[in-house]
Amino acid sequence: MGQVKQRMIEMDAINLNSVPDKHLCVKHINDNTIKRFIRENYTNGYCDYCEKEVKVVSLEDLLEFMMLGISNFYEDAANFMSYNGREGGYLGETFTPDELIQERIGLETDPFELTEDIVNSIEDIAWSEPSMYYDTERDELMYRWSYFKNLIKHKSRYLFQQNQSSNKSQNAFTILKEVGKITKSLNLIKKIEKGTIIYRCRQHHSKKTVSKKEKLVSPPEKYAIYPNRFSPSGISMLYSAFDPKTAFLETISREDKKKDSITISKFKLKKEIYVVDFNRLPKLPSIFDYKKVKTHYLIRFLYDLVRDFTQEIKKDGKEHIEYVPTQVVTEYFRYPFNKNRQNIIEGIVYPSSKNKSESSSVIFWNNKECLEYLELVNIEVEKIKNKL
Repeated sequence: MGQVKQRMIEMDAINLNSVPDKHLCVKHINDNTIKRFIRENYTNGYCDYCEKEVKVVSLEDLLEFMMLGISNFYEDAANFMSYNGREGGYLGETFTPDELIQERIGLETDPFELTEDIVNSIEDIAWSEPSMYYDTERDELMYRWSYFKNLIKHKSRYLFQQNQSSNKSQNAFTILKEVGKITKSLNLIKKIEKGTIIYRCRQHHSKKTVSKKEKLVSPPEKYAIYPNRFSPSGISMLYSAFDPKTAFLETISREDKKKDSITISKFKLKKEIYVVDFNRLPKLPSIFDYKKVKTHYLIRFLYDLVRDFTQEIKKDGKEHIEYVPTQVVTEYFRYPFNKNRQNIIEGIVYPSSKNKSESSSVIFWNNKECLEYLELVNIEVEKIKNKL
């Protein structure tokens, strides 16, 4: 078999047609993984897209690299999807090469001629995304998380992890370990420096004064009677934010019209602490980074998980049930996860459900610990109507 014929077979195997005999430099594609590939493989030559003598790679080599990534997420619908001519073709969503590159992947080039060359080089088949129809690692993790939530909310809240009679109960607990492993592997453990400012709010009647430090921090255990997102009744924790607006929005309630004032307290941390930061999740890797397919799905799972963590929960009498999963996750980070750790996790930072793009936090400090580790900087009292 001749080299040309062999090359055609190799190109066909990765769904490429005849590729134009062109070269390009690093300036013309917006994807950082592709840019890195070009920089690692370029040689002196002529760029057909900026018409200059610069360092370039061949378009054919670039497309071979791109298809390594694309094939991890997209493939010929004929490989897995049913087809019915009377129903109009494939029984699922498919894409043309143009839709694949521009709409699904969102690749941008300058000049657009490069996009046209890429699209025309890709085999004109019915492209589709198998993960829309078959489970990925992300889906498997979400199924386990859903099962875990159902188990601890409605079946076995306290002893589920020791229930030797049920393999499903034991398996449900492993999702916490998976979340812990992902937290480590994606570097979600962050240090909050000594001296960092945090804010707390207390809503109250205008005739009432709330100025003592012990009344502005987390309550003593005997007064921690209401369940919260990360702490059950009876366990005192410090809920705060890193800006006053978020603290206000997370606190304000319109149910009691008599509570028409709010005290905003500003605190400074007296020591550094380590937290799990769920509001600074890494960006999804480029699909062209074919070595990070697993990481791609793990990050997507984390986004799903954090969205679940921070969803709005109605105060309808059932919130104590809905809070249980996040309370158990909190206890996992506070105790089993911290075992043998040098830098103990003392809190969780998470996206504010009231002020998008900002962070809220829960620090695992009771009233006594807050008095020891927080310095009260100042207090402001305002009418709630003036804050709206």
